[in-house]
Amino acid sequence: MSNSRIEAAIHALDGKRLERLMSDILKREGYEVDPTGTSGPDGGREAIFTDGDRTGILHCSVQKDDWVEKAHDDARKAVENFDQEFDLFTFVTTQDPAGVMRDRVEEELASEWNIQTKVWDYERIRNELVGDSENHDLIREHLSVDPNRPFVDVETEVDSLYEDLIERVKRQKAPDGTTIQDGARVVAHVIPQEAIDDHHARYVEDLPQPPIFSKGDVGTTDRPKLKITNANRRRVGNEERDRYTVIHRDGWTEGVFGSLYPTSSEGGGVIRESVDQFLLKFVDTSLNAFEEAEIYPPYYVYVAVLDAEDYTIDYPNNMRGPTRERTFGESEVRLNRVRIDSIDTDVPEAMRKSLDQLWRYCGWDGSIHYERHDEGKTDEFEFSFRGL
Repeated sequence: MSNSRIEAAIHALDGKRLERLMSDILKREGYEVDPTGTSGPDGGREAIFTDGDRTGILHCSVQKDDWVEKAHDDARKAVENFDQEFDLFTFVTTQDPAGVMRDRVEEELASEWNIQTKVWDYERIRNELVGDSENHDLIREHLSVDPNRPFVDVETEVDSLYEDLIERVKRQKAPDGTTIQDGARVVAHVIPQEAIDDHHARYVEDLPQPPIFSKGDVGTTDRPKLKITNANRRRVGNEERDRYTVIHRDGWTEGVFGSLYPTSSEGGGVIRESVDQFLLKFVDTSLNAFEEAEIYPPYYVYVAVLDAEDYTIDYPNNMRGPTRERTFGESEVRLNRVRIDSIDTDVPEAMRKSLDQLWRYCGWDGSIHYERHDEGKTDEFEFSFRGL
């Protein structure tokens, strides 16, 4: 199934997590595995495994480019660059080549380097985990997926969870039950795939600090299921929140800010031009929190602007405005969902098209915070973000 949770989780593995998973799979196959292994030529550690009097070396790759070239290069290093000889070479990739291609590469490596070779690709990993009920615990441990629900449509269920969360915000309720101040507000969510299950043993005291929009988001309160910032109410003692950020024990984060500078009693106003920085900071610190809590990708980012039909986006006085400046014109604006597959992703680049979309609602060609650098090519441009 093309959009299964197993597929999403395997493709989102980083190198260390993939090696830990494969070490456990090899142990289940009867090998003794030393994950600390031996020093590789690049200074890293390579896992080694033994089968009686035979010794093997494990190489894992999560790179998205030519896995065949990588397999050949790693096999060469295993033969030429170590101070011991290996009888077995296991290469692991999260890519999903045709089975005939995988088999051909195994034969090529065995013939070229005189070493017994096995290539584990996405299909082999998935079949080993799903096809053998004895390995279902590895699905939960290494992929953070409920082994009883491995083939649900991830994005459909994450979208459904988001609808529940945004509907609550539209009713002016924060996740802890307190009231959100009436008026225009920007809402951000980052939802990991594991949030659609409740199979973890995570407690609130185990959670890191919530993400932030800016340095002013300090001071948190622990609720039974979440941590929420509490230092951003418009007036001291006001029970209505005008801004907060949250991390929930199920893994999702939520942020709302409503300080949008209304300009008249009849309604309307401007959203601060720093909205881009706020949103990027929120996403970036959400990823930091996920890394600390060991909540793994993929992650899905949602941004909405509520009750801002008569609002536009502010811009610096020294900047010329758009040719046809306009308001959002809709009571609810939703930006395209963004999928993030790595904890180390370039957040400004990942969010660029979505933020461009935000500014286009108000008449701009795109976000004013991105610079476009034409490198002399007609169809390729490099973008950089100003303001973080």
